[in-house]
Amino acid sequence: MSVTPCPLAFCITELDPGGAERMLVELVCRLDRRRWRPTVISLGSGDGPLTERLRDAEIDFRCLGARCRWDVMMVFKLVGELKRIQPRLLQTWLFHGNVAGCLAARWAGVDDVITGNRVAERRRRWRAWIERFCVRRARRHICVSRDVAEFCRKWTRLEPVRIRVIPNGVDTARFDRAIVSDLSGLGIADDQPVIASVGRLDPQKDPLALIDVMERVLQSHPDAHLVLAGDGPLRAKVEQTIERSGLAGRIHLLGWIADVEALLARSSGVLLTSLWEGMPNVVLESMAAGVPVVTRAVEGVAELVEHGRTGWVVRDGGIDGLADAVEHLLDDPEQALAMGQHARRRAIEHFSLDVMVQRYEQMWQEVIDAGDLDPPAAS
Repeated sequence: MSVTPCPLAFCITELDPGGAERMLVELVCRLDRRRWRPTVISLGSGDGPLTERLRDAEIDFRCLGARCRWDVMMVFKLVGELKRIQPRLLQTWLFHGNVAGCLAARWAGVDDVITGNRVAERRRRWRAWIERFCVRRARRHICVSRDVAEFCRKWTRLEPVRIRVIPNGVDTARFDRAIVSDLSGLGIADDQPVIASVGRLDPQKDPLALIDVMERVLQSHPDAHLVLAGDGPLRAKVEQTIERSGLAGRIHLLGWIADVEALLARSSGVLLTSLWEGMPNVVLESMAAGVPVVTRAVEGVAELVEHGRTGWVVRDGGIDGLADAVEHLLDDPEQALAMGQHARRRAIEHFSLDVMVQRYEQMWQEVIDAGDLDPPAAS
């Protein structure tokens, strides 16, 4: 007997190629389509590699074309989409997706909403008040790490009984197939060590700290290179700082790249200087690639990196501490290789995408089965 797949809707701020956006696409594309019928709704744009992935997987998606992140008309457009789709459950993703999704779901008659909390946002504390007000009717709040869950309890004041933690996953097989990047075009010889940084050039990621760290590292390891993969609002400032520091031949900007695995396969280590996070995907990807990480002690890192065994977690986050760890990594390539191997085994055993998908599916089914037994919080 055939079973009609359960309609699900996913609401996300946008589908630009960021870590949170990629994780949603990975989740949706790996669902059991005999069981679920997903539709992805982006409040903003969506013309790029992630929408191509959705097309290739034959996933229905809509991009509402918000002119800015506070385009209130998007809520009304979203109401119309939800009425058209009539999902059994709505899964929202990121702050604007959570807020708009919860508001629209109420007006569209969608009772079962689960929010997705991906980062401990420290720049705009007023967001916590807005989110607390708008998402209080949600059945569950999924947090990507224990640190984000604690942040949501403390700052957003979400009901602890409704909070669940589902960590990100990573496709370790993708890194098995990686072809090592040829960086000779950047003036990097095959025998020169490469430290990689992957992420947006955004104040959250503190990319200027990467330059400060590398400036110190080069004093003891003049043959090393830093390669940055990513783009963002600080790109011009990063370029100017590199030029002023005289390190243009040692620090290289690639912009956004599709084959992160190829760069990681060429790297001796990965450097993460974020000021806050949720569960950084670059750390998971580095683990899958068997590359040790040097990172500040930001949210989600403690659940991924075993300090001294799979990487280095610099508790004070200072430039000197980060530089010391990078120098340690470069001084002892054999230890770095062993740490990378430990990290890869940890990724395979604890952070597979299949496990992540299963946990989301179990959560959705739990909420659907509960029905009226688990009513939304009072308005």
